[in-house]
Amino acid sequence: MTLMLLLWGLLASILLALSSFSMFSLWICLEINMMMFIPIMNSKSVPSSNSMLLYFIIQSLASSLFMISFLLLWLNPLFTSTFNMLISSAILMKLGAAPFHSWFPQVSEGLTYFSFSLLIIFQKMIPLYILTFSNNFMILMSIFFSSIIGSLGGWNQNSLRKIIAFSSIAHLAWMIAIIKIFSHWWLIYFSIYSLIIISLLSILQNKNISYLTQISNFSPQTYTLTFIIIFLSLGGLPPLLGFAAKWLSIKIISSSSPALLFFLVPSSLLNLFFYSRVLYPIIMKMFMKNESPFLKNKVTSLWIPLHCFSLFFLIPLI
Repeated sequence: MTLMLLLWGLLASILLALSSFSMFSLWICLEINMMMFIPIMNSKSVPSSNSMLLYFIIQSLASSLFMISFLLLWLNPLFTSTFNMLISSAILMKLGAAPFHSWFPQVSEGLTYFSFSLLIIFQKMIPLYILTFSNNFMILMSIFFSSIIGSLGGWNQNSLRKIIAFSSIAHLAWMIAIIKIFSHWWLIYFSIYSLIIISLLSILQNKNISYLTQISNFSPQTYTLTFIIIFLSLGGLPPLLGFAAKWLSIKIISSSSPALLFFLVPSSLLNLFFYSRVLYPIIMKMFMKNESPFLKNKVTSLWIPLHCFSLFFLIPLI
């Protein structure tokens, strides 16, 4: 019952924020959102307690910076540029976007998959909406650093939570870039990303998988195949769903700020290369075992990739 009330408060704060244009009311919604989420993080374990404390400290610092920027603008209206920079810094800190990202993987590591899904999806909606009102050098710097750090930060990580956290930072770069150009198109990218993340975390929670070394223990093997497809979709491998989001973003960004693609696209390819390298041993092990009747059927196992890649024939129609 308590959880349902907290979730209702969380959802209400998001809906109220998305229908608001006042910075003060947006700040109130941010604080309500934070206070609703912190009790949800509690799972009566030491890691979750540490994550709760770190999350509270970072969010409080960001909220303080948010209010300081308003005070500066009220004291001297000529501080508009400073106001925009401070507001952007505070929101980027709340998002966990680079260069204010160091807390995000640490907090993610101590959460359950349910809390993690809320952090990585719902807790980003209000800050991303606020960014639609801001456009300055800090935004450009965050796009650059988030794309680079998000693609390289997951290397040599064994924890799936940390890998997904760094992936989230990389995807933030794309969403912020879209916000900078067409403020409301980010919702499409965000919706596709949320669908992929929910699918991925549902499998991991259902099978209680937290580390890469445990993935090959999926039973039946079809769970492994599903995980691989969703994971590669998160990386943006064509013709999977994640690629559709990247493709739409490239078309939007190239029309106004093609220079952004010079580091967004290579960093995305680095991310996909890392995912492929991680999954390669798992794929080989899965096919070497060949335990699943689903995979033993050669016609079926060949039909899946052919069905997926046949979507390329639809490209001229789009």
